[in-house]
Amino acid sequence: MRPTYWILGLATLSIVIGLFMSRDPERAERLSQMYRDAALTGEARQMAIMGLALAIGAFVVYLTMTRR
Repeated sequence: MRPTYWILGLATLSIVIGLFMSRDPERAERLSQMYRDAALTGEARQMAIMGLALAIGAFVVYLTMTRR
């Protein structure tokens, strides 16, 4: 089976589960609280964005240096 079908299937499954979870108000509130608890805020968010920017920059430099 092709990886594209796996990715589409998992994306569809996550959307269906998300719709099912958001239908019940109590479950929707718990899910929303879980998202808030897992979110990066303040300095942690800035550090994550800076690390991501450095990783992307390093990857671009790697691709530039290894290309002939």
